[in-house]
Amino acid sequence: MKSYRLSVLAAVAFAVACGASSNPDVAASAGDQQLSVTRLADILGTSQAPLEKDVARSIAELWVNYQLVGAAAAKGDSLSDKKTMDAALWSNIDNIRVKKFYDNVSKGWDTLTPGPDEQRYMSGEAMAARHILVKVEANATPEQKAAAMKKAEGIRAEATPANFAKLAAKSDEPGAGERGGDLGLFGKGMMVPEFEKCVMAIKPGEISPVCATSFGFHVIYRSPYADVAEKFAPLAKQRNVQIAESTYLAKVESSNGVALTSGVAVKAKAIARNPLGYAKDSDKLATYKSGELTAAEFADWVAAYPPNSQIRPQLLNAPDSLVEKFVRQIVRNELVLHQADSAKATLDTAELSNLYLNFKNAVTQTWTSLNVEPSKLADSAKAGGDKSKLAATRIEAFFDKLIKNEVPFVDVPYPVAHALQKKYAFSINDAGLDKVVEKAKTVRATSDSLKAGKGAPGAAAPAGAPAPTPAPTPDTTKK
Repeated sequence: MKSYRLSVLAAVAFAVACGASSNPDVAASAGDQQLSVTRLADILGTSQAPLEKDVARSIAELWVNYQLVGAAAAKGDSLSDKKTMDAALWSNIDNIRVKKFYDNVSKGWDTLTPGPDEQRYMSGEAMAARHILVKVEANATPEQKAAAMKKAEGIRAEATPANFAKLAAKSDEPGAGERGGDLGLFGKGMMVPEFEKCVMAIKPGEISPVCATSFGFHVIYRSPYADVAEKFAPLAKQRNVQIAESTYLAKVESSNGVALTSGVAVKAKAIARNPLGYAKDSDKLATYKSGELTAAEFADWVAAYPPNSQIRPQLLNAPDSLVEKFVRQIVRNELVLHQADSAKATLDTAELSNLYLNFKNAVTQTWTSLNVEPSKLADSAKAGGDKSKLAATRIEAFFDKLIKNEVPFVDVPYPVAHALQKKYAFSINDAGLDKVVEKAKTVRATSDSLKAGKGAPGAAAPAGAPAPTPAPTPDTTKK
């Protein structure tokens, strides 16, 4: 964990499994409304999005969320009863409870130093350096590289600790002259490997031989401890906390006998591809003394990460060893939550009231953004309209405009979506999504042919509108 916030166990309560809809021509449904395979294929095929099932699923989920918003609005359901709000907000509630627990258990961690600051700096726990760069372009000729190397060697011959900052005016790096080539403090892995290796090869106060990296040739002066002592001290305290936290979590894991099940990486990747399909899967991914991590629970964790975190594609592309490490981290988070339970870490009235208020405001804002405010629906119904049908029609109209980029994207905040999905019926047809992708290929090919026919010889075909994808939710997850 890089902060006291833990990832949210925001349970995805989708009431569907693979193939939940029996109609092969329906991709998704929400209440009485249906998203046909043909319509979703047209959306995907005429967009710039990849013709992939995961993309089709994302669009279907967005449509479902919008229609559920409309369904609640038609019933005047603000989702504001305490039971519903507590279930929708339990991720936020757990975050606050865990923070309170962590604030208590972590007292004094910043003073648990593994050694004197100067000794830690000398060992390379953090580094500081000045450098002078002679830039070499990627397409440079051998002659140009040789000339750059000669220039760097000349600078090295001239450089001393006393004149290095002034000599940095010769650097090709923008702004290097003004700051004397100073790079400040940096940790391991923050610089390209070749540069870090050159820094670690010299002692503080020494100047390196010419060092080659993909940027060109460097002359490096490793700053002595006296020059950075004041800046290193707070960094050392941060490192104290990180080391203590890592030790604490390792102890939590070992004392609970955490064990991963066979083939966990394969299962975890399958869940990452489609978390909703595992919402009710009780298979074990890991066990520990006081419980287990099921596939459904892991799916909740994965789904809780915002799209911009790229957790799902990262898991799909990661080697099994890293996937297993991620699963262990989720187990650790679960164990810390259990400890917070035991410590009876709770929210006070003011904290709960603030969460409830924010939730209610989110519901109202979403209604307004999608043009389905209950008051407006009621006014229209007085003229003989059906509120449910009117809400669904307005949602469809908004969705059509969104596809054409005529309206801005409207995010349904995660707690609101969670509450809606728990309360209202919907389904996503996994087999229907397969048909969507196949139909979309035909739509894309036809669209490309039409564009090519209308365009001038050699002209690029105009791009279609991008398919809508959910906007990032507030980042309450641990990375």
